[in-house]
This record gives sequence, C-alpha cells and structure tokens, in this order.
Amino acid sequence: MPFYTNWTFWVVVSFFLSGVFLFFRIPVLSKRSATSESKALPTITIIIPARNEAQRIGKLLDSIAMQTLPPHEVLVVDDESTDNTAEVVRDKGFKVLSSQPLPERWTGKSWACWQGAHGSSSDILIFLDADVWLEPDFLHRLAVEFTHQQGLISIQPFHILHTAYEQLSAFFNVILMAGLGAFTPLGRKIKAGGAFGPCVACTREDYFKAGGHQASQSAVLESFPLSKAFQQQGIPIFLFGGIGSVNFRMYPHGISDLIEGWSKGFGSGAVSLNIPLLLLLVGWVWACFNVFIGVIRSGMGVGFPIAVSLILYMLFVLQIWWMLRRVGNFHPLTAVLFPLPLIFFALIMLRSLFLIFIRQRVTWRGRDIPRGSREK
Repeated sequence: MPFYTNWTFWVVVSFFLSGVFLFFRIPVLSKRSATSESKALPTITIIIPARNEAQRIGKLLDSIAMQTLPPHEVLVVDDESTDNTAEVVRDKGFKVLSSQPLPERWTGKSWACWQGAHGSSSDILIFLDADVWLEPDFLHRLAVEFTHQQGLISIQPFHILHTAYEQLSAFFNVILMAGLGAFTPLGRKIKAGGAFGPCVACTREDYFKAGGHQASQSAVLESFPLSKAFQQQGIPIFLFGGIGSVNFRMYPHGISDLIEGWSKGFGSGAVSLNIPLLLLLVGWVWACFNVFIGVIRSGMGVGFPIAVSLILYMLFVLQIWWMLRRVGNFHPLTAVLFPLPLIFFALIMLRSLFLIFIRQRVTWRGRDIPRGSREK
C-alpha cells in the first residue's frame, strides 16, 4: 500500500502544520522607545520575590542598575531566605522588604508579590523572578509599550543555556509558549490562555482592580490564575517573547535542580490550557514521537519506506530548530536529536502529574508545597 494512502501519514502531516500554527509569530517589545521622550513615560516599580536567591539575584540587580530608564523604585521581598539573599541585595544598594509570616493558603511567591505591590508607589508594577536579567533598554521599551496599550503585559525571557543537560528543557520552552495560544496567525483573536511567571507588568490601578496575586494565593503556578483575574475584569493580556530584551538561565545547579523545577507545576499548567489548544499540542507531541519511532520501524523493514520516514523526521528537526532558536540559545544538535529532550519531557510531565494530582505535594526552594493549601 502506498504510504500516501496511510491515514497515519496524513495525521502526522496535519499535526506538523499545527506546530506551525501554534508558533507562527512571536512578537517582541518594539525598539521605538529609542526615540521616545523619557519625561512622558510612566514611573516604574520593580518587585522581586526572592527566596534563597543569593547566587542568582546579583545579575538581575546589576542589569537594573544599567537601565537607560531608571526605575522609580526596586523592592526585593525576602521570602524567609535561609541564605544571604538580603545581604547580597543590600550590598548592591537596593531595598529589602522582609516578608511577613505566610498566611494560611498562600504560597510564598504570591505572598511576596502581594506585599511588594502594597509597598509600591509607581504607575507601573513589574514583577520579576530573581533569575532574570534585563537588556539595558528594557524598562524604556516596556514603558513606551504602556503608552500605546495597557493591560497585563507578560514576557517569556530568552533562555540562556551553558551546559549539555540544560538542553533537556527544549520541549518545556516550546510547549509553554505554544500552549497559551498567543502566537498563532490569528493573533489576539484567540484569548491568551495565561501569562508567563518570570516577567509580568501592569498598571498599579489594574493590579488592585483585578485582585493582584490574591487571586493566585494558593497556586503553584501563579501566572495562570493571575491572568484569569485580569481577563475577568475585562483587562487585556499581551504576551511577548523575550529575545533582545529579557533573559534568564533556568536551573543552573545540575540536572536534579532542573527536574525539580520543571516538575513543580508544569502538569497543573498543562491541564489549565484551552482544550482545543491542548489537543493540538498533544497531537504535535504525538507526531514527534511517531516520526522518531517511524524511522526505527522503517529501519526494521516495517511501516513507511525509509526515505519517507527520514524526510518526515528531518521536517520535524527543521521545525523544532525554527522554534528553539526563537526561545533560547539552544544548540542545533538539540533539534537533530530531539527524541532525547522529548522523552525527558514526557517523563517529567508524568512525574509532575503524579506529584500534583496523586501525591498532591511538590517541593521547591526548600519548601514542601501541598496542592491548594499553604506552604509548610
């Protein structure tokens, strides 16, 4: 039977096209800020929740100090760190707010952000994770964005990788961005399915109108309920890629750090996605597995002719490379050998689902976090 009469072939091709659809265009912050007048721009407060971030936060603080548009204030909320996070921040010349005791049913990050927002006094609030760092014109470009459109602006940082094991994050990056439905040819005709946790910005007025991080007080991934709270108030969400403006390096302390980090909440994030988009993603992941297994089967004389299987495999290699180069400095071999990070993704996803929905407890930054209740 000719391969083109096999239904599996056409299903794989269809899900290949769904990958193009979901990752069609990733907008970035415009550089039009370079010609804007700083005096007309809103004031900015940067809020950084920090728990045991002494080894990471210095790079972010240094990048803030180099901004072409200085922030009005920077508030680092020390979330009961057991290392010298507070000392590092003060040595860099920035203000530290010591977190109040964690209330019942709050997670540490949401509680720290909520306290920081209450201590702020600027027009715009920017919440940044401590492992992020900024390009020098970032605040200027973001402030100008707010002069053109207001809402919840969230940016997924460009992922900087230094070691081989970090390449295993490939599919997490792709699926995280594609799953929110913001980068299709339909643009904003599809309502964004969430926001990116590492970098979120909004007006102070909109933040408290939507309930801020109080809306995500018990969530492991606070960005999903936070974005939903904004949408319920009729406040639009704008999602951007971070290339050229915001960077981060995730889980640099070994593969166990990477496993714990991605297991923390990826499963709960996945089941929070829009159902049609989730089905497209599941289909695309299935197609990635199928073309990999198809090459093995063809080599054994089963299934498609070997030439057809290799062509399909190379199409997915090119597609995955097209995706990865826009989300991080991934190595081209990561796309060529995509079955390795794909299998890793599947295993961690199963682990995350088990921890969240069966064990109902995950661990992060030395805290045991029960699902739906307060951190211990």
